[in-house]
Amino acid sequence: MANPPDPRMLTALFRMLEPRLRLPGLGLLRQRGGRAELVQATPALSRLWPSPGPVAAPPATGGAVEPARYGLPPGFAALWPLAPPFALIAHDGRARRLTPALGAALDDAALLLEPLLGAAAPCPAPPSAPPGHGPCRRAILPRAAAHRVIEAALGAARAAEAPAPVLLMIGLDRFRFVNEALGLAAGDALLAVVAARLERALGPDDRLSRLEGDRFLVLARRDARTADRLAARLLEVIRQPIAFAGRRLELRASIGVIAPGGAVIPAPTLLLRADSAMRRAKIEGRGRIAVHEPALDEATLEASQLELDLASAPVTGQMRLDYQPFVDLRDGALAGAEALMRWRHPVRGDIGPATFIPLAESTGLILPLGLWALRSACRAALRWPPDALLAVNISALQFHQRGFITEVGRTLAETGFPAERLELEITETALMRDDPETHGQLDALIASGIRIALDDFGTGYSALAYLARLPHHRIKLDKSFVGDLANPATAELIRAIIAQARANGVAVTAEGVERPEQVEQVRAMGFTHAQGYATGLPGPEPFPEPTRLSRQRPF
Repeated sequence: MANPPDPRMLTALFRMLEPRLRLPGLGLLRQRGGRAELVQATPALSRLWPSPGPVAAPPATGGAVEPARYGLPPGFAALWPLAPPFALIAHDGRARRLTPALGAALDDAALLLEPLLGAAAPCPAPPSAPPGHGPCRRAILPRAAAHRVIEAALGAARAAEAPAPVLLMIGLDRFRFVNEALGLAAGDALLAVVAARLERALGPDDRLSRLEGDRFLVLARRDARTADRLAARLLEVIRQPIAFAGRRLELRASIGVIAPGGAVIPAPTLLLRADSAMRRAKIEGRGRIAVHEPALDEATLEASQLELDLASAPVTGQMRLDYQPFVDLRDGALAGAEALMRWRHPVRGDIGPATFIPLAESTGLILPLGLWALRSACRAALRWPPDALLAVNISALQFHQRGFITEVGRTLAETGFPAERLELEITETALMRDDPETHGQLDALIASGIRIALDDFGTGYSALAYLARLPHHRIKLDKSFVGDLANPATAELIRAIIAQARANGVAVTAEGVERPEQVEQVRAMGFTHAQGYATGLPGPEPFPEPTRLSRQRPF
């Protein structure tokens, strides 16, 4: 019997399928002998069938069934057996026929569920099949296993006196934002759908393996020209919209291609070169194909070295914090300062946040770096005026990490910094998951006295209704709004946001205030605070002495 499915993944599955199937309720049955029981349901289904008992097991073939024949309540139908002993059921008042569109959606769902069901989806790969292929070939391969897969394919080609396979490295573009916005379970669900689509697009001699993160590897027994055509087709397949959680998601990918031809190249080198080409495709604009060139090898090695250097930067004294003050426009006083990470590399010199922050987020290094920044900033801010706020940026990975609230509490206890003076800046994209977990995290932080600021507001999925749903103390309006104040439409939107914030008792900070006249503009519009070069440059000591801004001369 199968292990119970992960309820988080099942929830993600239903969020994907329910809007696409246009059904008022969706659930999963587990069959035991000749009976079946409901093990997961959408809220709508729970209301329609609040106390489900065992029912007759649905048939083993796909298609709609008459509800009464199998003991289902009126209006229910078993639509498709998903990796038996599980079956998907739905409620729409009639038995449905399996249309092509419905069949494609459920096919994606079946492939998505496969890795969740353990023994329910056995993978008896033949002894001759290399790791990562056959019925289990969507299993995530560590790098060493990927090397073995490539070596096996190269060996088979040599034995058959055939050309070596072409390698296609596929990397989804900006997928970390999907994980941040929807959660890791939903991200895994989408990766499973992508894998299913890729497999359907491949030929019988092509081999697909899923690597760590959001990458896939294809070994294509083709010449370079037809491999390029395959890569273009795979990009198009990935671009097809996915209906998920009431949204229409359109993913993009970059593909790196290397055709070894007759050259004898070790598998680790081939994998590295395919990865180099994929990285080049991302650098050149994403959503495209790049063929490996020798010059790419050096770029890949440089990126790998930069990652290693970043990991050791805090302990070797290369990382420091600067602080940029923000001003209360109502009385001109310095209200607090935001901690900003700076990296001075011993060889490369100053490396800007625009370079190392994305690297830290994509590699997970943002977790130790973020904790270092929080602790260092709390220690430094103890020297500031007793009413000055300390703002610290928190990444989505940090916020959703298990134990995050405990780490914050431990930091405050160890440093002695008052919780009521700490303001955590979290991007609205990171808080897009409007679910109990997100609300619980925010409520717990606020209950401890910590303030919450929605950072870069307006750049992601913001809506005015969003402001009323999430608990917070401040909105930091993105600098792009300040730069576009002359646009009447932008000004009107800003006024609406400020009015909503004022109704909720929330402060509103204008970011990117660079010129003196902008200080007066944002003050006149109703902003409560301003931050930018016009209010203070970043530096190690934001409060050298008590300072006030004149209302007539704001700097």
